[in-house]
Amino acid sequence: MNQYLSCFILLPLGGWLLSVLLPGRNEKMIFGVSVATVGLQLAALAILTGAWSMAQFPVLFFEGPVLYETHDSHFSIDFYFDRVTAVYGIVAAVLTLLVLIFSRYYMHRDRGYKRYFNNMMFFFAGLKIVLFAGNFETLFIGWEILGVTSFFLIAYYRDRYLPVKNALKVVSLYRVADVALLIGIWLMHHAFERNVNFADFLNGAVTDPNFTEHSVYPVLVPAIFLLAAVVKSAQFPLSSWLPRAMEGPTTSSAIFYGSLSVHIGVFLLLRTYPIWEASWVFKTVVVVIGLLTALTAGVTARVQSTVKTQIAYASVAQIGLMFVEVALGWHTLALVHFAANAFLRTYQLLVSPSVLSYLIHDQFFYFKKPALKNLHSFWNKIRASAYVLGIKEWNLDAFMRHFLWDPLKWAGNHLQFLNLRMLGFVFLPLVLCGFYFVYNRSLLPEPVLGYLPSAMAVLGTLMALKAFAERGSAYNALALVVMNQLFSALSIGLNAEFEYRQIHLFLSGIVVSALVGFYCLWRLDQWRASVQLDRFHGHSFYYPGLAFAFVLACLGLSGFPITPTFIGEDLLLGNIDEHQFFLLGFTALSLILDGLAVFRIYARLFLGPNLNGYHEVAYKSS
Repeated sequence: MNQYLSCFILLPLGGWLLSVLLPGRNEKMIFGVSVATVGLQLAALAILTGAWSMAQFPVLFFEGPVLYETHDSHFSIDFYFDRVTAVYGIVAAVLTLLVLIFSRYYMHRDRGYKRYFNNMMFFFAGLKIVLFAGNFETLFIGWEILGVTSFFLIAYYRDRYLPVKNALKVVSLYRVADVALLIGIWLMHHAFERNVNFADFLNGAVTDPNFTEHSVYPVLVPAIFLLAAVVKSAQFPLSSWLPRAMEGPTTSSAIFYGSLSVHIGVFLLLRTYPIWEASWVFKTVVVVIGLLTALTAGVTARVQSTVKTQIAYASVAQIGLMFVEVALGWHTLALVHFAANAFLRTYQLLVSPSVLSYLIHDQFFYFKKPALKNLHSFWNKIRASAYVLGIKEWNLDAFMRHFLWDPLKWAGNHLQFLNLRMLGFVFLPLVLCGFYFVYNRSLLPEPVLGYLPSAMAVLGTLMALKAFAERGSAYNALALVVMNQLFSALSIGLNAEFEYRQIHLFLSGIVVSALVGFYCLWRLDQWRASVQLDRFHGHSFYYPGLAFAFVLACLGLSGFPITPTFIGEDLLLGNIDEHQFFLLGFTALSLILDGLAVFRIYARLFLGPNLNGYHEVAYKSS
């Protein structure tokens, strides 16, 4: 049975590729391919689960193709199947099939019908990669796909302001989760001195003396994976992004933020449970986060005025309880809870437009003025305070803006000297000189080599900060992103001796993506379209092909698994020593800001209301 696990990845990927190639006007064929792909996957999964149960539920593991291998690194695509995969996989296939059937009529004659189904199929493929992943590297590929498809489906109504704005908010936090998972992989590599797969957890890998006897790994490794899970499942204090993600079509909201994508944090906790099951301190932290989320989200759900927001917070509250169940070791209960919550929230979101229409009609004809209550009693004061906090969503959105994003923008806005002239005449020669010394390390004295990597990482972070805050020329912002990647590669290249093909692997995708990105900007200039980042221009209205090419370039620059940069990013991080937390911190911040900057450049150039105001546009929320 092991050798058949790869089919559950290849089938949805093949269905997605076929749906991309189909003509956009043929709704029946696009729908047929999508439903057939998911239906076949569900049937195959049912057969596998039946055979697996008859064999007394063995854990299945299959090592797939090796993408890159050195004496200390082994990057392979592995697959894994256990009861967690079975439950998540069956629920995912059933709900995706139901939502696709519902979407055939819900999205009928919509201008973006093909784009919607392509994104849904790509999401399904990414979800299956996560669920069947046999190691953290494979899981990270699917994790990235989930984040990108979330951005595209939240911003599905790309000619409106709020969907695009909220898509940027969501992908900003998703980028934090992506980098947290990447750092977790780096920590695991150093903790076990090899690439670890999930089957190793069954063979006592977590009892490795290098891991258990170290003072940092048993604390830091679970903490970084918990951060990724908290972000992905919208747990306290990062819960406020979930209702903002409801700007997309109701059907995609149902499958993403009601049932499947939002539960991936619970899945990650289940996968990593052997790492932290012996730590009662960490279990207590997970329980506290879950209970706080259940309390705050439960109160918020009861007082919100929009039905999607009510359902979103109700789902978050239940996921908080799942965090508690996982921490206490009640994994079977957590899986049952997941399945029940996923089906319920999907149903609620799909019928929410009809229910809302009925309630408005009922309120119009049968409205009753609420009775006045005595607010002077202690209990009523508590209730009123909870009501106000729930209405304001506990000010979590403002908290993140003031303490997370605004300081980064403030710092970037104070780096006005980083312009194209400065990049071309000062920093580009510095980078070229630095790469010369990467290949000739013996020319530099050891004391200088000790400080250069951190200095290069700081310079790269400054470039990323300016690119993140840039609201002038898109040329300048894109050049800053590329320069940040070059400085990041330079900092690690000067840090330690390693195989040069690793840095070539990393830079190959960066160089190609940069050339494509600058070509797209040049074409916009030739067509007299604005390339300033002072507002959303909506150029995809006139130049959809150019928008597609530019977003591919942006994904390549951010390390999305479509170029060798994805593998090179993981390999280069592996060359940071376990004690170099300063270098790691600035490299991680650069990766976060780099991803945010490219998404902002793309969104401001190609999404939002078109610059020509005579087009019919709905400005407000969908």
